[in-house]
Amino acid sequence: MNLVVDAGNTRLKYAFFEDGTLVEAKYAADDLFRDIRKWRASRGRIDLLLSGSGDISEGMRATLKESVDLCVEASPRMPLALKIGYATPATLGFDRIAICTGAMGLYPGCPLLVIDSGTCITYNYVDAGGTFLGGNISPGLEMRFRGLRHFTAHLPLVEASEHYGGMGHSTEEAIRNGVMDGMLFEVQTYIRQFLESFENGQVILTGGNSYFLENHLPEEVHFCKMLGFAGLNEILEFAKKI
Repeated sequence: MNLVVDAGNTRLKYAFFEDGTLVEAKYAADDLFRDIRKWRASRGRIDLLLSGSGDISEGMRATLKESVDLCVEASPRMPLALKIGYATPATLGFDRIAICTGAMGLYPGCPLLVIDSGTCITYNYVDAGGTFLGGNISPGLEMRFRGLRHFTAHLPLVEASEHYGGMGHSTEEAIRNGVMDGMLFEVQTYIRQFLESFENGQVILTGGNSYFLENHLPEEVHFCKMLGFAGLNEILEFAKKI
């Protein structure tokens, strides 16, 4: 059985896979070691891929290594099925590598635009041969709301809503519509330009804030909530074969 642990900017999340199938996923660290003991007792072996753009304490790293049979730590320089064509591979976030690897597994041999709408919004391009070409990074939804509050004297902090768009008739509506329409229009433009350039291109959207975009994007866009987990599992499987 495989375990993938991803320490992100805001939380630690993890998932267990068996024979390529997701069997359990959680988005908080509270039950991690209890779940490792549970699955190890029933399956006998746990192999771990440890990844993270956030901080992982040395104590947790050591305990994780002691709790599993094999521990692989993620690095852009590790052997990967995804070829890296980035000018600065050492600075490439492994979360971007993971979602692109997961997307390659879903749509092999296709040009890919993989969009992750989370703390930041990342736009990631993979060519038909499986090479990560690069992409762009912009502020995520919460960053945009908090930026308006932080850099002004009187604007309030507004929360996201699934209902947004059009003209605001109050300051709160104006902020919500401006931020969320702005994010939507940005994403729509990237998608349109990509699909106009690649006839067989595939667009995959993931991330916690993709919920707010899903009903506003064309049917050609594929949504995959577990894309990062799936990619991490494929990376672990690839590493075990080296």
